Amino acid sequence: MKRRIKFNRILNFRDLGGYECRYGVTAYNVVYRSGRLSDADEDDIRKLESLHLSSIIDLRDEAAKSELPELSLLGAKLISLPVNGAGRIPVDQDDQVRSYMEMVEEPYSARRIFQAILNAPKPTVIHCNAGKDRTGVFALLLLLANGVDMEDINADYLASFAYLHDMEKRVKDGLTSIPPFIIVPDEFYLDRFLERFFERYESLDGYFEAIGLSEDEIRGLSSLLGKQEKSCGAVLFHQGRVCVEHMAAGHYSIPKGHVEPEDLSEEMTALREIKEELGVEASILPGFRESIVYSPSDGVIKEVVFFAAQAQTEGFDLQEDEVQDAYWVSPADAVRFLTHDNDRRIVTSAAYFEAGDCLKKVAE
Repeated sequence: MKRRIKFNRILNFRDLGGYECRYGVTAYNVVYRSGRLSDADEDDIRKLESLHLSSIIDLRDEAAKSELPELSLLGAKLISLPVNGAGRIPVDQDDQVRSYMEMVEEPYSARRIFQAILNAPKPTVIHCNAGKDRTGVFALLLLLANGVDMEDINADYLASFAYLHDMEKRVKDGLTSIPPFIIVPDEFYLDRFLERFFERYESLDGYFEAIGLSEDEIRGLSSLLGKQEKSCGAVLFHQGRVCVEHMAAGHYSIPKGHVEPEDLSEEMTALREIKEELGVEASILPGFRESIVYSPSDGVIKEVVFFAAQAQTEGFDLQEDEVQDAYWVSPADAVRFLTHDNDRRIVTSAAYFEAGDCLKKVAE
């Protein structure tokens, strides 16, 4: 597959796939990096739509977005998260390195960006104006987390020089006031940035912890460019109670499983898993859909999409090789029984939704 995707007017668009890494090779069509998308012409938009992007993470400052609003693509979620420092123009090369540190050292903004990179529907594209500095710094740390060699990371960073040729020409011709060192990347920047970065945080995990990411989030980011898996499930209700499964492996869970080729929708996967695991016919409660992203093993990233569902019967016919037992319990007891924090969060959210849905039906 090709790493660079050439557009008429969008600059510096490329895939983070295809690099040797800790667990093999980074996957294509998961995370892209780019310059601003708002310059796209009609051909560019058609090419973008062919990538089936599910989300766009815009790192530009508010002034830039006001001047050139984000491109709206059918089916793509827009996520606006300006970096700390608002992408200020450095005064010299040393200040360029300081600006890179500014981008990542403010915990709130940096944490939200990394959480968006982890949790945003895939494929996703991360971009700023030129796709070199703001985008480059966060791409650097993501590639580093996935065990990509620094030589390849530097090559990815330096590729911007060739891909920003038109912008560089405008600078040389005096058609813009941007200093030349802003456009021309130099591995000096990354070397000096990482020197300061590791002096302060000692390790990448130390940095992620310092900005407030959880162990699960750190593990997820470290496998984000690996094998992509997807499952669907549901919080299953019956008369206000929640179904909790005691799995054969020993943990307590809620119904979920892998998407199969015959499944025509996420909802169909969830209902099929409920039927297979519990022997229960159910219906989806419209309006609730939440997902979690986590890494079950090194180099594997899994998205699990959850719905809320209503059981039509109370009795179970268990798939005994997977489910040891199942219980109807109150939402509060379900949260106490469940093994994983993500399941607890989903059940809590679904319980509030189901309670509100019941009150709405009573009012009607």
